[in-house]
Amino acid sequence: MTTPLDALVSALHYAASYNAAAEAPPEVVVWCDANREFEPLLPALRERLPELLTYGEFDADTRTGPAVWLRAAVAGALPAVDIPEESTPILYLPGVARETLKGVDDCPTLLQPLVWFTVAGTMFGHVNGKDWTLRSFLTSERGLLKLNIADDNATRTALSHAAQRFCSRPVEELRGQRWNADHLNALLAPDLAADMLDWIEGAFTELGDPSRFAAFANIADKQLKFDPRRLSPQDAVRRLAKREGRWAEVWARFGASTGYEQVVAYLNFQEPGTLFEHQDSYPRINSKGEDDLRQQLLGLADISPEAARANVAELETKHAWRRETIWARRGQAPLAQALAFIAEVAAAKALPSHEGNAFAEAYVSASADIDWAAMQSLAAAPREVDHEAIAAALRAVYLPWLEQGANALQELMRVGKVRLAAPPKAESDATTVLFVDGLRMDIARELVRRLEAEGVKVSLGWMWSGFPTVTATCKAIVSPVASLLVGPPATSDVLPHSPEGKPVTKPVLFKLMEAQGWETGNALLSGTKLWTETGRFDEEGHALGARLAERLSAAIRDVADRILGLLRSGRSLRIVTDHGWLLMPGGLPHAALDVGLVEPNGKRTRCALVKARAQTSYLQVPWTWNPEISVATATGARSFYASYEYAHGGVSPQECILPVIDVANGSPQRTVSIDRTNWEGLRLRVEVAGGADLRVDLRLGSETSGQSLVKGGRVLDEQGRTSFLASDEHEREAACLVVLDDDDRVLALHRLVIGED
Repeated sequence: MTTPLDALVSALHYAASYNAAAEAPPEVVVWCDANREFEPLLPALRERLPELLTYGEFDADTRTGPAVWLRAAVAGALPAVDIPEESTPILYLPGVARETLKGVDDCPTLLQPLVWFTVAGTMFGHVNGKDWTLRSFLTSERGLLKLNIADDNATRTALSHAAQRFCSRPVEELRGQRWNADHLNALLAPDLAADMLDWIEGAFTELGDPSRFAAFANIADKQLKFDPRRLSPQDAVRRLAKREGRWAEVWARFGASTGYEQVVAYLNFQEPGTLFEHQDSYPRINSKGEDDLRQQLLGLADISPEAARANVAELETKHAWRRETIWARRGQAPLAQALAFIAEVAAAKALPSHEGNAFAEAYVSASADIDWAAMQSLAAAPREVDHEAIAAALRAVYLPWLEQGANALQELMRVGKVRLAAPPKAESDATTVLFVDGLRMDIARELVRRLEAEGVKVSLGWMWSGFPTVTATCKAIVSPVASLLVGPPATSDVLPHSPEGKPVTKPVLFKLMEAQGWETGNALLSGTKLWTETGRFDEEGHALGARLAERLSAAIRDVADRILGLLRSGRSLRIVTDHGWLLMPGGLPHAALDVGLVEPNGKRTRCALVKARAQTSYLQVPWTWNPEISVATATGARSFYASYEYAHGGVSPQECILPVIDVANGSPQRTVSIDRTNWEGLRLRVEVAGGADLRVDLRLGSETSGQSLVKGGRVLDEQGRTSFLASDEHEREAACLVVLDDDDRVLALHRLVIGED
């Protein structure tokens, strides 16, 4: 016997027992239940008692029927009713008291066929000759359970509603506590906040689950001062928005969810009555804020850069609070989210322009993050109407900063303080090279952050690009065969040549590397030299323009996955790229260049092959592969073709300062997952996939930083399993189960309620 339901089954079986030496076996066990208190237990009892028959309207599936049908079933006259041979039929009579059945003269006609069984059968009840009530069965000193349950109308009502849940719990858990209406209601409806939100949403109704609804209504009336039997969902939403008293807990549950669309719809009709109410409760206020911010951002196009920067700072002060609201978490404040990044761009400082290395170091260490902030602002608000507002803001505060940086680098080159990369004279010492086309420095920094979060050891360095900053020229520079290549005396495609005089297209480059012992696909052995490629930043930039920003996060993840795969194969690797790029929504400013000054097919977005002796004011830089050939670069952040949002080939920190990433050999951080948690009373059993020899800890509250409830934690065995006891002091409180490594880093977490599955 482990539950009250088990005890009830045992008691019913015991009622059919008899003294074979002195008594005839009873034909049936008659179980009268005048108040229908045991009715909620019938579904569970029918599964365990095939001999259980019920008085009522005929229903073959539940073995229910009128008195005449019951007599026939007991007599074995109904083939469809199969009662095990060794079992005594049990007749459950809801709404019928034994006094009614025994009163021959007063017994209703429909029940009279069952009167015989009061003589030929045995009555299931208390030893005092009375029928069991549910409470008396559970509490009787002469019974099996002896539980402590209050005897008042509210508790009896709550017990009838919670009967199935209560009687299915372990007896050991039910003992040692005095059960009253509040405890029983909480047992049936343990999560008031979730039930209230489900009720407002329309997913939980009195019609669908009367017993649970009654318990919920009683708890809500007592704890929230709100009776859902008398008031409407709209009334509840008004209280929800104000968050007074226990309504704050309901709001917290709502805030942690992304569902409850009907709750949101009701809130859309609400507005605060005073300025002292929670402004963040009302989606209308957030929507008005988004509309206002959109107009303000669009207006930045009409003012000076200095005024635009000041306006952005003011807007950030006004709208920053909306990023902390549930509407932001639900994706309904994209402009407020984007504004944080725009404000970062607006506060950007100019790069030092006195010396080349100082310029590059400053860009690598901090200023590249300005480019990333600009990309994040575009990704945060992808709707076209919002994209236009972000574009206006970036053109007002980001474009001048791009122009300033590009002009500063071009001036450093003009006066000889920066020389771009020349072809290397010896092969690199790297044995595994991962080439990522268009891996700009800000993207590389984000990639490094993600790899470090996976426990990978990464070193980020930098190098100057070649010129012009296009794949044709610069990919070969970072290849392991760069020292074998030469520049032709004349060019229209800016490709270097192989020792055989062939333009170094991708097939020619791969053939050269393979001739030098490099594999160019997927090498099976970790000791071989490998050149491999991944990433489509440049390809997607040309195709998508400013919309590339929306793809960057996923594209970085793909590159990280490729790196992790190479690490797992036992390789250390170097990550290189050919060039960076400029991106400006609405198009880079146009740089005019007369077509008559340019060699045939020599004009690109950011660079151009100018004819010999042609006069132009644009900076001309020696071609990396043949210094006798000069290539012009567009001034600042401009483009020789109008309306191009994405471009490269010229001189700017974004295009010319390239990341070089070295990744050390070693396995990345372990991947673990909490596969199973199971409460047995207050003992929690845990199973963690990939968790062998790691530790688990149970922490109070829903955050990983909560108080530890398991001193020192527990070490998982070789199968990733362990168990531990929790104190009954915190029973039914929220907790967070965490898996920890040797450095106390949280590798996985699972939120639960102590003692409840």
